[in-house]
Amino acid sequence: MNQKFVTWISPLKLRGSDEVSNLYSIPENYESMRENISKVGIFTPLHVIEGVVVSGNLRLRIAKELGLKLVPVIFLPKQNISAKLMAVSYGQQRIKKYSEILKEYEILEAEYPVGKGCRTDLNPEMKKNAEKKKSLNISKSKIYKLKTIKALAKELYGEETNSLAEIWSQIDSEKTSLNSIEKGLKREKVIRENAINIPSEYELMTDRAKVYNKSCENMSELADNSIACIMTSPPYFGMRDYGTGKDQRGLERDINEYIKGLLNDFKDCSRVLKDDGSLWVNINEPVIDGEYYSISHQFAIAMRKEGWKLNDEIVWIKKNPVFTQAKRSVRSHEYIFHFVKSSKYSYDVSWLRGLTDPNDLISYGTSAKMSNLISGMDFRDTIIRTNGNNMNHLRKDCKEQGFNLTHSAGYPISIPLIAILTTSKVGDTILDIYSGTSTTGEAALRTKRKYVGYETKPEFVMASEVRLRKHLPEEILDAA
Repeated sequence: MNQKFVTWISPLKLRGSDEVSNLYSIPENYESMRENISKVGIFTPLHVIEGVVVSGNLRLRIAKELGLKLVPVIFLPKQNISAKLMAVSYGQQRIKKYSEILKEYEILEAEYPVGKGCRTDLNPEMKKNAEKKKSLNISKSKIYKLKTIKALAKELYGEETNSLAEIWSQIDSEKTSLNSIEKGLKREKVIRENAINIPSEYELMTDRAKVYNKSCENMSELADNSIACIMTSPPYFGMRDYGTGKDQRGLERDINEYIKGLLNDFKDCSRVLKDDGSLWVNINEPVIDGEYYSISHQFAIAMRKEGWKLNDEIVWIKKNPVFTQAKRSVRSHEYIFHFVKSSKYSYDVSWLRGLTDPNDLISYGTSAKMSNLISGMDFRDTIIRTNGNNMNHLRKDCKEQGFNLTHSAGYPISIPLIAILTTSKVGDTILDIYSGTSTTGEAALRTKRKYVGYETKPEFVMASEVRLRKHLPEEILDAA
């Protein structure tokens, strides 16, 4: 057993390392390695300690598969480290998947602990331990994310399940980002917790605010000509699954089905809306198969064919749009269409006179008498500071009430405030047929109006109660 020279020995006398087999999977280039060895043989010696291959396990496996008589071997002396650590040490040159890197890190973490908050610059041994972990050439942030994903997946699916295997398959393929996988697991955890804490039905009923837990297709609870202003934002096509079933709005098979569904939802709006009332609809434009299909304007044209008059089109310009890597501009706007039933609609912009708008971001005009809204509303400075999400405080409040808020697509309160102030009066009733968490409801109550909402998801109705309770101090909420 010469430790300095190559020895040729039968592969049948050697054993593969169990630790290496547990740590690493068969690489994608295995078949090409096998083909190459079948033609030219093995030139790189296997490293062996006491009959166990510590470096060259794939070559040993291929040699046995091909029936090779002899393989080159270098025998090494026994080393005073664990078999797991030895597997990691001899596997540094491998091309590894994320799951394998995490396994390596966990081995190094156990062998070379570095306590949280430890000053490695003052402790040579700890510094050495930290350097060992750096040998994996992966950032701390990715390691932390991998550990978080593993903990979440284990909590959700247990130790050995098909779902868990699918998670690691997604991670190792790198077709889905670690961020996306982590968000998906956190969302699944929230959904499971909500299944315990949220009832199958939930409604909010008070004198000033009502949110029905049902579809808006049939609003039999509302009398004819009882609503002054409707402000709403339907689910955008193909953008988000709200978890309310396969028939939910926005998940239709194609654009035509989506628009047909929207028209059906807005049919009863014509009945309940006053003759001088207004319907405001915020709708966005997705990219489908690499192009825009003008869904927003297809919807507007279809509404006109249904008898609605398109009075106005406002462009809501957002400060922080979602960045796009595609060869097109970053879309930083959404449309808000203003529909009416007749030319005698109510419209009052006198509230603009008390508005501080020095940069003309909302209004335009040189005097109070001449001031009016502008069609391109840029709320960058004082009104809208985000990409339309006003959920952070509400999410925290819901958590304190014992459930998790999964909704993250609400528009800022400035959007419904503008519609409500312009096309309704104090004491009027405001309607949102896709109520969500009732941002429109908050705007209505803040401006001394009443509110009615329709929402199919009980979780969002509960969140609406949390939101609106702050503006209903004199009422005892009756939720069922």
